[in-house]
Amino acid sequence: MSARLITITLNPAIDQTVRLSRLEPGAVHRALGEQTEAGGKGIGVAAVLAALGRPVTASGWLGADNDAVFRTAFASHGIADALVRLPGATRTNIKLAVAERGDSTDINLPGLSLPPEALQAAEQQLQQTLAATLAPGDWCELAGSLPPGTDVALWERLARWLASRGAQLVIDTGGAVLGQLLARLSDPALGPVVAPAFIKPNRAELEELVGQPLPDARAVADAAQALAQRYGVQQMVVSLGAEGAVMVNAQGRWQAAAPAVPVATTVGAGDALVAGTLAALMDGQAMPAAGVFGMACAAARIQRIAPGLPPLQEVRELASRIHTTPI
Repeated sequence: MSARLITITLNPAIDQTVRLSRLEPGAVHRALGEQTEAGGKGIGVAAVLAALGRPVTASGWLGADNDAVFRTAFASHGIADALVRLPGATRTNIKLAVAERGDSTDINLPGLSLPPEALQAAEQQLQQTLAATLAPGDWCELAGSLPPGTDVALWERLARWLASRGAQLVIDTGGAVLGQLLARLSDPALGPVVAPAFIKPNRAELEELVGQPLPDARAVADAAQALAQRYGVQQMVVSLGAEGAVMVNAQGRWQAAAPAVPVATTVGAGDALVAGTLAALMDGQAMPAAGVFGMACAAARIQRIAPGLPPLQEVRELASRIHTTPI
């Protein structure tokens, strides 16, 4: 059986996207429309992988009181549902997609909050669920933010448990948590060293990790290469928004310019980049080709408000327009 991707999202959300022609603080706005969908980094990545025809399982934690939107989405996309239901309701995040600006403003709520004893039981239940579906060689993505009352030690325990069972780890968290997790997994004093197979910080996250501004692509490549060597990261893509991306592995480093496409929304672009890159890596491709396919998926995603991707041939055509240069 071919390798699958299992996404693990501990703090999912119901994403309510409201479309506006413009956004003016303090003013009353008439919305152009709205849509509601199952959200969270791992859920978004799973949806794109499924659209690309890859077997994918969504796991993690989900509030039992309002899980209908997730059940519907999984059935529609063909995503295997291995989310552990917890007491309470999943949070709703609001995204304001502004046509005039071609971007979105996000308002994210904190998520489910459980007492310590309930969190411990939920972690044990998650491991039991994962044990029933995980096979050696599967790719596992630790995705998104942590829910209230938890810290990076939770991600570390899950990462070590997954690695001990032969999983290839993808870390798709942001901010200080990403740096803390990489440092802990590479510290032999804390346990066996765990080398992530893939990470995708954006420029701002990488700047936070290295503690300095990265004004151009060469500075980004220098920082990404140093980070990969320090923590044993096998493959990395650093997204630069409209400027494209920098890709790094042990064999080299490359810069790729994003294709010029009309932007309907930036919602889901990062998830599409991760999913496309992972699909290529799982097919045996390496950088820069894998990152280029991920960029093509992101370019396809941002052209439409509705979630999903166009036919695969359109994604491949976009990929053919993306050229990489060693940097």
